[in-house]
Amino acid sequence: MDRSRNDMTNSFLIALRGYDIGQVDDALAMADQALASGSESARAEAGRTLRSLSFRTRLRGYARHQVDRAVRDRLAALDRG
Repeated sequence: MDRSRNDMTNSFLIALRGYDIGQVDDALAMADQALASGSESARAEAGRTLRSLSFRTRLRGYARHQVDRAVRDRLAALDRG
């Protein structure tokens, strides 16, 4: 496994059979934008969207356990407001 850094402030390992990099980056960026917006409705919508996502698995992608943790953290932040 080697290290990769996405466009946000997260760094995830690249792993065999990991989550689709673009899909993860887009989902976390959407959550971050909702958090930064200060809008309760944007946070609620982002939380619903994030909870309903099922990330595609790719031959080389982000390490699943790290992404799962980042998603849990974002959901907790979205719920806190």
